[in-house]
Amino acid sequence: MVKGQANRMALSNGQWQDVCLALEIVRSVPTGDSLASAVGSRAACTGMLDGRATLLDAVKYYLATHNGNGPPLKPTRFADAAKLYHSFKVRDGKADSHCKNILCRLGRLEKVLPSNVRLDELSAGQLDAALLTITDIGPKTRNEHRIILSNFYRWAGKQNPPLVPKEFNPAKEMEHHRVGHQEVEFLRVADLRRVLAGVQVERPDLLMLIAPVCFAGIRPSEGVRIDWSEIGEDYIRFPGKKSKTGYSRQIPIQPNLRRWVALWRKESGPVCPNVSLEHLNKAILRVSGVRLAHDAKRHGYGTHRQMVVKNAAIVADEMGNSDRVCRRHYLNAFCTEQEAADRFNITPEKPINIINLDEAPPTGTAVAATI
Repeated sequence: MVKGQANRMALSNGQWQDVCLALEIVRSVPTGDSLASAVGSRAACTGMLDGRATLLDAVKYYLATHNGNGPPLKPTRFADAAKLYHSFKVRDGKADSHCKNILCRLGRLEKVLPSNVRLDELSAGQLDAALLTITDIGPKTRNEHRIILSNFYRWAGKQNPPLVPKEFNPAKEMEHHRVGHQEVEFLRVADLRRVLAGVQVERPDLLMLIAPVCFAGIRPSEGVRIDWSEIGEDYIRFPGKKSKTGYSRQIPIQPNLRRWVALWRKESGPVCPNVSLEHLNKAILRVSGVRLAHDAKRHGYGTHRQMVVKNAAIVADEMGNSDRVCRRHYLNAFCTEQEAADRFNITPEKPINIINLDEAPPTGTAVAATI
């Protein structure tokens, strides 16, 4: 009794009040622990955490990874999870270019992350710092990485067993980089003539990819998936399962494109058989001497088409873009009405010889572009 009184006298009134409140808290939880036992357990746990997390965070993590009778967490290296995610996208029937893009971006990120790091060990700060070490990408590409990572983590949390705790998604907290407006670089009329002339002589297999991109605004990745049965007399009817956005669209065939299409028209079958998009711009540079910026062919269509119709919504529908994107890229582009008219008047001359791509190799007897 005397010893207890002495300990009590050593405490200030405020400290003694804290002791009483702590005792009430311990008694309110049916654990059977004494105040001393509870304080001792907390101190031991805090010591083991060694500042890496609070005790409350540790408990939340435990509950997230040990959800009753649910499957336990399967700790997985970032590199291994990335391969599994890519395989899932391939099995899900996503476009080859989309799957390769995911694999490439996650692969580049893997190289700048700590070796053998687990997917559930990474924070938003670590991911942001890793992206900043990749010096050849800008704000827009970093934002695209963030979106891919967010989808990646959401997929990982839904696996059985889960690869990360439920709701664990550090990509959602990553930095959103501000992207300043940049004028698009587009393929101008004079260079387009050179491209078509060079391709017809050296790479006629690329003609029916380049012509629809330049005169109908389809994406190159869409062009390699289109079938002759989807190209009518007046419209290209592009099904949603083949488009980047997943939505179908109907694209008017301009009079000049109709004449290009007539050179190679078939009843059915792929329009661009055995055409690879890898190094496409390098192939064009080699045969025409024209160095193209990324997406310059499609930007050329949007720029000149906007000058003809003067309606960004129409251009957006034809290209499968949002109205906002088309307004930003094409509304005030540096293109005259005469240049726009010239572009959609580029037609092939009367062909000297039509090459059957299924039977004959490319020769130098193709047609020349004229206006």
